[in-house]
Amino acid sequence: MPTHALARQGAGGTLAGARTQIGADIELPAGGPWNIFGLWMQAVKDTAAAAESLAGNIVIESHSGDISPDPAPGTFPLPALGSQTGANVGMATSALTIWPVNWQGAGKAIIRLNYEQQLDQAVGAQVAGGIIFGNEIPVARPIVFCDGVSNTQLAAADTAVGTITLSTRASRITGIFADITIDGALTADEAFIGIVRLGSADIPLPPAQYPLARAYSACNGTPVGHMDVPPISFIPIDIPVVGGARIDTFIDLGLVTTVECTVNIWLAYE
Repeated sequence: MPTHALARQGAGGTLAGARTQIGADIELPAGGPWNIFGLWMQAVKDTAAAAESLAGNIVIESHSGDISPDPAPGTFPLPALGSQTGANVGMATSALTIWPVNWQGAGKAIIRLNYEQQLDQAVGAQVAGGIIFGNEIPVARPIVFCDGVSNTQLAAADTAVGTITLSTRASRITGIFADITIDGALTADEAFIGIVRLGSADIPLPPAQYPLARAYSACNGTPVGHMDVPPISFIPIDIPVVGGARIDTFIDLGLVTTVECTVNIWLAYE
């Protein structure tokens, strides 16, 4: 049965210990019960501060009380971004971490994703997070076909990246990988973070909002150092398709930027 994915993004708080809900409540589709097997979140500095590190946790809540077992305390770690010295703050990379989890959610169950920060922040972090779920947990499979699209983006809005036309022999999508790179000279105090989405006019697709392989913290001054390159790792999914179907891809950046980023989205399928 098809894999589903729902995501949210928004700003964190500024005080140490603050717990801030990220985006609106997540409501699982009707039907179910759903097997929730993936939990992810990324956080980046919205404004560069040389002596300010960024550390925090994901906190997931069963707001409607129909997730089994209840995930409380539901606190999971996030990769931290360290502080820097001087006025030249490089653009650090926040790599994607997807924690394997095991919860069952009823149809229409309500989930809240929160960012719990450990340290004071002059400006709240930019955060994206989500869950991956379905009737069954997909198994990573060898890639038979692979195709991708690329485009540029600087708007904080759900925007088309391109359309992937599957082979006429396609039967199911088995993986997705999405990444962004920054084009041109960097602008101080600009972070890059976002969510990608799949859609199609040819076939019914389940909710399909997936993370980027990395997000970027804001820089300042004359940025020093090079951004990390994440490992190329497809997220295993299982979405039945028909041969020749057109899959539309989209990205929604968390913030408007003055520097374009290049968006790449690949699908693995068989």
